[in-house]
Amino acid sequence: MEFYKDKRFIFLSLMFAIFAAAIVAVAGWLLMVALLFFGFVSVMWKEPHIKLGSIVMLVLLALLNIAAHNMNFGIDFVGGTRIPVVLEHAVDQTTMNELVQTIKSRASTLGLKEVKARAIGNSLVNVEIASTDEATIDFIEKTLSQQGVYLGVVDGKIAVSGDHIFRTSIRPLGSSELIRQGADWGVAFSVDREGAEMFAQAAKNKADYPIYMFLDRPDDAVLIYQRDELKKYLYPDSGEKESLRALNQMLSLEGERNISVIIIEDIPANLTPKTNRTKAILSEDAPQSVKDSLEQKGFTLVELNESKMAVEFSRTRSGVLTVNKLEAAGLLTAPLLGGGITNGVPNYNYIVTGSVNGTDAKAKSKEASERVKSIESILKGGALPVQISLGSRTTLPAALGSEFLKLSLIAIGGSLIFISILIGIRYRNIRATAPIVLISLAELVVLLSILGSFTIDLAAMAGIIAAIGVGVDAQIVITDETLKKDEHTTHEKVDLAFGIIRTNAIVAIFSMVPLLFSGLVEIIGFAMSTILGALLGYLITRPAYAAILEKVLEAERKGQPKEQAQE
Repeated sequence: MEFYKDKRFIFLSLMFAIFAAAIVAVAGWLLMVALLFFGFVSVMWKEPHIKLGSIVMLVLLALLNIAAHNMNFGIDFVGGTRIPVVLEHAVDQTTMNELVQTIKSRASTLGLKEVKARAIGNSLVNVEIASTDEATIDFIEKTLSQQGVYLGVVDGKIAVSGDHIFRTSIRPLGSSELIRQGADWGVAFSVDREGAEMFAQAAKNKADYPIYMFLDRPDDAVLIYQRDELKKYLYPDSGEKESLRALNQMLSLEGERNISVIIIEDIPANLTPKTNRTKAILSEDAPQSVKDSLEQKGFTLVELNESKMAVEFSRTRSGVLTVNKLEAAGLLTAPLLGGGITNGVPNYNYIVTGSVNGTDAKAKSKEASERVKSIESILKGGALPVQISLGSRTTLPAALGSEFLKLSLIAIGGSLIFISILIGIRYRNIRATAPIVLISLAELVVLLSILGSFTIDLAAMAGIIAAIGVGVDAQIVITDETLKKDEHTTHEKVDLAFGIIRTNAIVAIFSMVPLLFSGLVEIIGFAMSTILGALLGYLITRPAYAAILEKVLEAERKGQPKEQAQE
């Protein structure tokens, strides 16, 4: 029966068309799903034309993915952007290692293509990303610049902190949850037992009190407004005194960590900073004379735009004026405590919500999405051990990387041809070993296409080369077992070879799983390419090579004299 009349092959062709449309319309990561599907089919259905059809269709899908979405290469191949992270003060090696790892964790949570963080001395970290897009860089800089210290404060006492958050519990709120909360964005998380008990004590008998949710609340600072500037933000039925009282209440914190609010027109002559690191947070539009005076007194100026200095007031159910949002102080939101969670019973689940400004629905949705991604990244990555600032970014050239990529691909192709010739001479059967080159090139195309949907960095390229080397080794095993002259049939010899290959694939996959989930950005690419290479080889390319080899040997036997074939 011709293979194109086979119902199984027709089904395979139909699935190929579906995968092709999905990969073009959605994303290249669907190629991994296609690999598993065609691999399952190749293992379950033993017909040679199914095995060969599977590898041909997968290669075509890989080429289609490359044509539709291109491939994403890392900094070493295409260049990128370097962002210097300047530490507030010098740190020891242990703290520096913690800082570098936290930055990597934040970046990986953001879903960046590739991130490298390298410590330079004891007070600088260079962060390199494989992107030069202005909007992407601005978003990354905004996220990296935050120290990531999360606090929930009730009546001047810390009720919950980021140290007690379970990182794996952090998730964005769904649309239905946002509607119930009346918010534009939201992040939910859970805390450990100590955190829950701390909240229970701080919130006990505090019904209708706000819980001020801070991210990077400044510890040593004063907040300075012009009187006319503050008046713009006053609640409709409130005055200056009540508003200042609400601000000071929001900024009060145990352990002498209060932040004072000062009106420029009322700055006392004897105002002095607490320490040599005390910050004066004020509008960038404040009078220059005031800025100069504060600097002369020893304050470190932090100038912010109007949106960050804006104060959002609200009233509680009992009519008390509170502050709901103030980015200058790191206040994200201030939900009111309900009676059900102020009875002293520990609560383990929390939600941080907020709103975004604007009238355009698309713009609001984008800003809300970025806000959630940023906060989720910061909370998951954890707080930085020291405060930081960002230096001037620089662009990394890609000329050497492009040349290295070209030479790498040439080296892979040349070595495959050379190995195939050597194997052909060893077995004195070029026809039986020539397909090794084609199969290995097919593996190369599929792996490049799948990993290129994410990022191909040096580690991933090393994994690809290693996977192809393992593939060649497996094909040698198949060739060696099949060409042995013994009492076993060709099919039995192939089964014996696949017993060895199966064991190798299982060992390779399970040895790489810990590295894949280790959180070490530098080795994830190697682990992923090794696992994909093992799956691709065992499920598709090795069966396809075995099918080709059986066909070649069968054709050779038919061409031999009967007596010679029987020997």
